[in-house]
Amino acid sequence: MTPHRSSPFGLPLLLAAASLTGCLGALATHGFRLLLDGASRWLFGDNGGPVQVAGALSPGLRVLTPVIGGIAAGWILQQLPQIRQHTSDYMESIALGDGRLSLRATLLRAASSAMSIVSGSSIGREGSMIQLAALAGSLPAALARLGTAHRRLLLACGAAAGVSAAYNTPVAGALFVSEIILRSVTIETLGPLLLAAAGAQLTSACLFADAAIYQLPPLTAQGDSSGLGVALLGIVAGLLTPGFQRLLHRSKAIFGQLPLPLWLKLGLGGAFVGGLSLLTPHVWGNGYSTVGQLLHTAWPLGLLLGVLTCKLLATAAATGSGAVGGIFTPTLFVGAVLGAVCGHAITGLTGQPAGPLWVVAGMGAFLAAATQAPLMAIIMLLEMTRTPGAVVPLMLAVATAHLTVRLLGCRSIYAHALPKGEKDRHAVLDIVQKNTPHLPYPASLRQLADTFAHWRWQHVYITDSRRGFMGAVPIHEFHALQRQESDPDRRIPDALIRLDFPRVSADMSLAESLELMTTHHGERLPVVGAQGELLGHLRKNDLLKLLGTRWSFL
Repeated sequence: MTPHRSSPFGLPLLLAAASLTGCLGALATHGFRLLLDGASRWLFGDNGGPVQVAGALSPGLRVLTPVIGGIAAGWILQQLPQIRQHTSDYMESIALGDGRLSLRATLLRAASSAMSIVSGSSIGREGSMIQLAALAGSLPAALARLGTAHRRLLLACGAAAGVSAAYNTPVAGALFVSEIILRSVTIETLGPLLLAAAGAQLTSACLFADAAIYQLPPLTAQGDSSGLGVALLGIVAGLLTPGFQRLLHRSKAIFGQLPLPLWLKLGLGGAFVGGLSLLTPHVWGNGYSTVGQLLHTAWPLGLLLGVLTCKLLATAAATGSGAVGGIFTPTLFVGAVLGAVCGHAITGLTGQPAGPLWVVAGMGAFLAAATQAPLMAIIMLLEMTRTPGAVVPLMLAVATAHLTVRLLGCRSIYAHALPKGEKDRHAVLDIVQKNTPHLPYPASLRQLADTFAHWRWQHVYITDSRRGFMGAVPIHEFHALQRQESDPDRRIPDALIRLDFPRVSADMSLAESLELMTTHHGERLPVVGAQGELLGHLRKNDLLKLLGTRWSFL
């Protein structure tokens, strides 16, 4: 994208605002964490994290506490009915919106999230932390009355600062926003994001000890892992990711069909979490303390499988009922247990004990598969553990997990939170080129040759009698057939038509169109309507120019 040098908001001011945003985002993140810790100590005493609190409660209170917390969280959400209908969170505001967040909505969502988290709901803290950090990051833009593009950038800087402060991972914080929300890594955005994340890291280091959030024991001489083993771990993580996402989506669908008020749905979700906590207290909270135990202690295989099953069901119940919270840390939990389980399998095959790198590789692999952000996943785990010896196992596990999940056609776990607004979807139609070469089926080889000669495209589109898009004929395959076929009036063989040729739907968002474009080795793709009719074609340059106008900062 080409920066606009004429903007009065120059590069020095932009970088200064990004630095200030990082500091404010870190303060908001740690403020929310201190609020949660203080509320937990006030209610349950100094018993440690959620798992320790659950273990210290009687069976009745272990069930009742998430129920009461869910009811309170749902009641708070019902004070803003529009939240349920249109979630204006930081992801949508950054990717598509005007760079503004509602103060009242954000604070009420944070209060609801706090109720769920303190009462043991199986969700992550990071969702509201990042939302509050993004809100804090939007303050400099609001005070300076900046334009939409700059507001969105500083909102993104706030989100990067939130991730950095929440996990002590500055580089991964910037990549989280770039890979997952913006879906591109460009110098125009990455520079300010890195500066904001660094500002958040420095602020955090001034307030708290600067240490890795996951401390690994010393690694063995063998490196605790084998290349083939961690590669297979990545494949397993990629294969299991679609099932994990289907479980979460199915839970949301089930709760959505219940004729109950929101507060009762969250109470019901809390009852599921409380009931499962009778089997194991490890379903309480985001799973942070459990991952720490897995890094230092070898658990029996049966216990691992039992805890994993209960945690998956608890997380599905919590998120499906509508609890406000993050899914990032629970995803790390699933990956950690998966890595430990695969470590058991390797121990059974080789007789050598599995080390903590299996847990780290499992977290990275499952995180990469779930988020579709492999670079972020690698850097995130390296910064979380600060263990250089984990680089190669992480690369192998993440690469195979990412390739596997892409082959399965699985989308990011955050796809539901990214923009699907009408404005964004109809924007594709604004840049569709109507003059598109196509031939009605059946067509002759002569017609195909004339069309290729006139347009000089790599593909010619084939349509049915109603202009419905059928597929495309590649020019290299046509030339191969032309050398063998002497009759130019022969009709095109059906085998020559690529029926699986990618196409852009008219209702796709710009982000979805760009994702499809990046996987296609060509400069254009056909655009089809709701009934499959060919509307025209979309050029990659036109799409990038349109996105560039939305992200012009300098």
